[in-house]
Amino acid sequence: MTARLLRTVLGGLTLAASGAYTFIYLYRWEWNRALMSAAIFIAAEVAVMGSLLSQRLKVISHRLDDQAAAPSRPAAAVLRRERIHAAQPPARVGFAWLSRPEHMNVFVPVLMGAGVLMSGLAWLVERVARTTMSPMAERGLAARLDGLDLPAHGFVTAEHQPLDLLRGPVGRPA
Repeated sequence: MTARLLRTVLGGLTLAASGAYTFIYLYRWEWNRALMSAAIFIAAEVAVMGSLLSQRLKVISHRLDDQAAAPSRPAAAVLRRERIHAAQPPARVGFAWLSRPEHMNVFVPVLMGAGVLMSGLAWLVERVARTTMSPMAERGLAARLDGLDLPAHGFVTAEHQPLDLLRGPVGRPA
């Protein structure tokens, strides 16, 4: 009892003093001292919370030990369980058609057939898109990439001004 009381008093005093000094040092613009006081405050807070949690866990442990040591009444517990099970609503089946496997003899082949048809349709769409899009896409891409050709005479020549390279083929004199 005295150790717990001493621990509580010291923890409370440490929290009060370090919290007060944190605000005093902040008021005086002494940042390093304020940081140190705040660190001591946090450490004391963690120690006090650890002590309180440890004490609470000991109380819970003693209660569980006392409950395990007490003679149990199995008849009352069984009676309560039976009442709970009797009051429980009947189980609901979400997909009733899946609970009877003998009626699924058409479902799986229809599902597989639909998958084959959808795969065939996707293959057909891809083929049509490839044959119609390829020539147009190549011509458009070639037209857009013409402006990115390298200069015929290289980048450094005496004939061209340095700014002509930035102007591109439109700004060059012919």
